[in-house]
Amino acid sequence: MLVQYEKRNYSGKEKIWVGAYANLHNLSHWHIDNEIIYAHIGSAIVSINGELYSLEQGESIFCQSGSLHYIKGSENSLLYIFLFDNKPTEEITSAFCLKSPLLQHHYDLDKYFELIKDELKKQSMFYELRTNSLIMYLVSDIFRHEEVVQSVVKNKTILNYKDLLNRIDEAFEYITFSDAANFMGLSDTYFSKLFKNICGMTFSQYLNIVRIEKAIGFLNSEERIPISEIAVKCGYYSIRHFNRMFLQETGYSPKQLPAQFRLDVKPIKTVKDAFDPTLEESRLVY
Repeated sequence: MLVQYEKRNYSGKEKIWVGAYANLHNLSHWHIDNEIIYAHIGSAIVSINGELYSLEQGESIFCQSGSLHYIKGSENSLLYIFLFDNKPTEEITSAFCLKSPLLQHHYDLDKYFELIKDELKKQSMFYELRTNSLIMYLVSDIFRHEEVVQSVVKNKTILNYKDLLNRIDEAFEYITFSDAANFMGLSDTYFSKLFKNICGMTFSQYLNIVRIEKAIGFLNSEERIPISEIAVKCGYYSIRHFNRMFLQETGYSPKQLPAQFRLDVKPIKTVKDAFDPTLEESRLVY
């Protein structure tokens, strides 16, 4: 499935990661960690649970645990990312939600970024306590000064959307736009808009990429399955259409696909054995 759960493996007990990305562009994803996105240079469009936010230079967004989101940084942008486990702050972040993820005040995030980055790099005595303390102070400051509401049961539409992604992953061969809209209990028009806002692409684009991912899996398997059979297994009943879509998404024909090829997703060096939604045009600066 394209929209995935992202699991971060931290280096120690601090359960905090910070990084600076140039031209950050990632796929729609979710994780149990909280995330702060700060536009140090340039701007970005951030989607959180289907709502689009324009993040200008000097502004920041707080993305709470479990939220579906993606980020599209502007050209030559530099975004600071703070990612941290929910447990150290759960007394705050599990009991309350921000009314708006776009923060209305500034919290000296340049300073926090440098302090945390320095602690994680040097790993001096008690660095884990210090980084956790910095995050606790920052989060408490944010929730003290922003407008908050008590946490309630997670948005049913978002939960249904996550279930839909599992359904697409299982029924990718034959599921249709109407099937998906009916699964969500939404009109075609509203579903189309909601899906694009959450995912960053249309339903047909998403389904096509899921199908091509499945086709790549079949091609890389030890079984020698004829390409015409793979096309049918992946919902393409015209080999010509399959070849065209395959070339569009991978840059190769099915016969020319390099061994162990993956679509445009790469690992973050500091995160081991974990799904990473970050696309190739992004660059982890430090």
